[in-house]
Amino acid sequence: MSGQAAAPRVVFGLPAYNRPDALARTLESLLSQTCDDLAIVIVDDGSSADARAIVESYAARDPRITYEPNRVRLGMVGNWRLAFERARALYPRSEYFAWASDHDVWHPRWLETLLPVLDGDRRAVLAYPHCLRMYPHDRRLIHGSFDTAGVAAARRRLKGTIIELAAGNAIYGLFRATALAQAGVFRPVLLPDRQLLSELSLLGEFRQVPDVLWYREASGPFSHPRQRQMFFPGRAPLHTWLPPGVQHAALLLWDFAVRGRGRPACGRLSGAASAAALLWYSATRARRRRAAPSRRPRGPAAVESAS
Repeated sequence: MSGQAAAPRVVFGLPAYNRPDALARTLESLLSQTCDDLAIVIVDDGSSADARAIVESYAARDPRITYEPNRVRLGMVGNWRLAFERARALYPRSEYFAWASDHDVWHPRWLETLLPVLDGDRRAVLAYPHCLRMYPHDRRLIHGSFDTAGVAAARRRLKGTIIELAAGNAIYGLFRATALAQAGVFRPVLLPDRQLLSELSLLGEFRQVPDVLWYREASGPFSHPRQRQMFFPGRAPLHTWLPPGVQHAALLLWDFAVRGRGRPACGRLSGAASAAALLWYSATRARRRRAAPSRRPRGPAAVESAS
């Protein structure tokens, strides 16, 4: 591999949990990227012996893979956060980061296509492709697009991200690692992908490429109780019974207005105003979804991350 694993430009963080049926397929797709300047950090949140054996067999053959089983079960939020933290600890000089599921498939040109998008413009903090949803007996192209290229007003980017963006698709894009760290990674709230992308939208632009480069497996039906069960082993925090928009606005207020983490892109006063705007935009999105129930995904399409 010409020594690339020592300092890869891109690190995939893979939070694994008991999918031995699909894990080998996923690893093959990541290791088959035409741009191979990458590493894969797998954090295992209590998978079966079969899943562990699959990962260890790949790690033994490819030095780009690091495998770390968790000592205790963290849940989805904790494991996603750990995947990023371990990636940054092992490869602090890597420019870009992407989360990888343990059951989806990445087109071989995924990285080759997205990497130049972020390389070409420092204003871009996220690049992601169109995706194909995989059902047991069907494949469906996910229609619609969202892109904030050239949108200089941070509040406009925030509004679009909350109201228009399919967060469950964009969260599997390619991120500028420093911007992702500044936005706070995954937090202990409901719809954590949407909360993260909302803060990230204030730091830079999102770019969507027109190619279908990611194949996403359909999961179970969406519900807040299901998220609490998946995200928080044991007892979920009390604040997760608040509306998600309230949870997200409170975090944005704390992060950007109180702690000043959004500077220089978003100052304290702008952070406070953006938190109020986030609350309003979230309420607007909720009203629109209630008014148009026929647009909601039904059955297996309503996955927990398609928030």
